[in-house]
Amino acid sequence: MPHRVRVFISYSHDSDEHVQFVLDLAERLIEDGFNCVLDFSLEDAPAEGWQTWFAQELAAADYTLVMCTPKYLQRYQHQQAIAGEAEEFGGLVLTPALYQQFNEQTKFVPILREGGKLSDAPEPLQSKNTFELMADYLGLHQLLKNKQPKAMKGAAQTAEWRDSDASSPSNTSPPSPNIQNTPSAISTNASTEVKPLSYIMITIVVLVIIVCAFVLFF
Repeated sequence: MPHRVRVFISYSHDSDEHVQFVLDLAERLIEDGFNCVLDFSLEDAPAEGWQTWFAQELAAADYTLVMCTPKYLQRYQHQQAIAGEAEEFGGLVLTPALYQQFNEQTKFVPILREGGKLSDAPEPLQSKNTFELMADYLGLHQLLKNKQPKAMKGAAQTAEWRDSDASSPSNTSPPSPNIQNTPSAISTNASTEVKPLSYIMITIVVLVIIVCAFVLFF
């Protein structure tokens, strides 16, 4: 069985909407064939404790996606890897010590939400490939597949990354225009109408030349 790239998502529970956004991303990655893990993968708190479980997942992951927000950065700077318990659980966030410990074992990838700022990322991650999901899910997908990311420009990425076919390169191009509405189609139709008229004009000119020649020589 081929190796499934293992992806761990580190994020802070900023709001219910943000948590849902992260869950949607995890679901999207799983649908695309990645082995994606985050704290919601567990029904209960791990017996070994969140800190140990977090460290084990960082060690096992091929890539760790870091969901960069101001709140995440604040917790990173205050070294709050674990915040809250049970219903108040606040997600698993990197600390400088954890980053240094696992930097050689997993590839950390900073992720921004639409409109996010690079300054929201922990300082060690600001020099790495950063992906804004609304604009470059395909680039992230290629990176996780160990391919050179090809950034897509603005309007070229018309597919919302949460759509079922957003990650397929063949489906990220804008739809082909209806040929009936293109200028080229209009000009082609016009030329078709003009052709018979041009033949008539040529025939008349030839006849005039023949008549003139007949008059001159006879």
